[in-house]
Amino acid sequence: MGVPFLLAYGFGAVAILPFTMFLVSGQIRRSGVSTLPEFFKQRFGNSVQIIAVGIVVVGMTFYMVPQLTASGLIGSYVLGIDYKTAVIVLGLGFTIYAALGGMWAITYTDLIQGAVILVGMLVLSIIILTEHNGFSSLLQDALSTTPVFGDVTQPWMSYFGLFLAFLWFGIVSPSAVMRNFASRDARTARRSAMWACLLYLLVFIFGFIVASGGASLGIADTLENQDMIFVSVIEHYMSPFLAGLMFAGLIAAIMSSADAMLLAISAGVARDIYKEYIKKDASEKTITRLGFGVMIIASIVGILFAINPPQLIAIMVGWVGGGLLSAFGFPLVLGIWWKRANTAGALAGMLGGAATFLILVITKPFALVSEPIIAAPVSLILVIAVSLMTSPPSAETQNLVEKYHSRSDKTAG
Repeated sequence: MGVPFLLAYGFGAVAILPFTMFLVSGQIRRSGVSTLPEFFKQRFGNSVQIIAVGIVVVGMTFYMVPQLTASGLIGSYVLGIDYKTAVIVLGLGFTIYAALGGMWAITYTDLIQGAVILVGMLVLSIIILTEHNGFSSLLQDALSTTPVFGDVTQPWMSYFGLFLAFLWFGIVSPSAVMRNFASRDARTARRSAMWACLLYLLVFIFGFIVASGGASLGIADTLENQDMIFVSVIEHYMSPFLAGLMFAGLIAAIMSSADAMLLAISAGVARDIYKEYIKKDASEKTITRLGFGVMIIASIVGILFAINPPQLIAIMVGWVGGGLLSAFGFPLVLGIWWKRANTAGALAGMLGGAATFLILVITKPFALVSEPIIAAPVSLILVIAVSLMTSPPSAETQNLVEKYHSRSDKTAG
């Protein structure tokens, strides 16, 4: 889809972390809860939490689809098995892995997996630059072989919508927010966001080099599935040994995303709904078993969609980011920064933004992945208008906002 599409994706993803650090990271850490729906309950009440859990479960289950699609492509290529079989085997493997580890173990394994993919992309980038005698020569080779590589191939709304979806992703993604809640304190949350920004920047610099290497091969139009271009680049430029390590790195990156999503789904149903509203005295063992069952169901649903994926991986991820922004973005931020935001406003913004996003995705009146440009402002207007038209929250609830911004790292709960 061209370099501009990659840059819109990359700029948004790199900007996630400073944006998150200044807007919400310290504040949500001080709230003293462990999931996004828990925060919505603390700030707005039970009804908003229940709606939030439903959106989390749907959003994170769909977010499994691009992860499973990528794992199926790599698994079928490396293992020489059918794509559908690879999706099923690896999908269930991810589920068992996430269930056995839990948040603490997954945080450590994600660190290792992130290092593996970062080093792998660095090595691949060095090989590509060496073979093409530098970056300038590589870019010339890519543009001469695939002239469309440098073109603006989409309407401006696609680029802006994709940028917005990823700019907000660290704020509205339940799996990302869970990492923030798990930080030792607010200072650690902010520092983690700052340093991770550098790592994201490196990933997209290396990604640009790899994409240029792929364009120089001139094979994108010959591939049955164009998401296979990354696999083709690895095969062309790397020795079999290095390629094997790189494929392991790709699977590691997929696992580090999939396990976080499965945990978000599991926590949403088992803790935020079952333990909170159905059986308050449920034992930890019961919660764990229920969480595992929820993971299995979510994984199966994701597998069924991934067997025949609806779009390119990058576009599916863009949809998830745009959908979560449209539903959660402004109820969350205004809940942190505006005392007057109330339950009715949060419900209206959450449901109105999500519904607008779904209608735009289904009817397709605008450019691809441009939906949050319309849906997110709808959510913002609804939160503000409905909050002002209805009774203000209690003094106790308004005091929570002050605690979120306290310099102390004591929790608000």
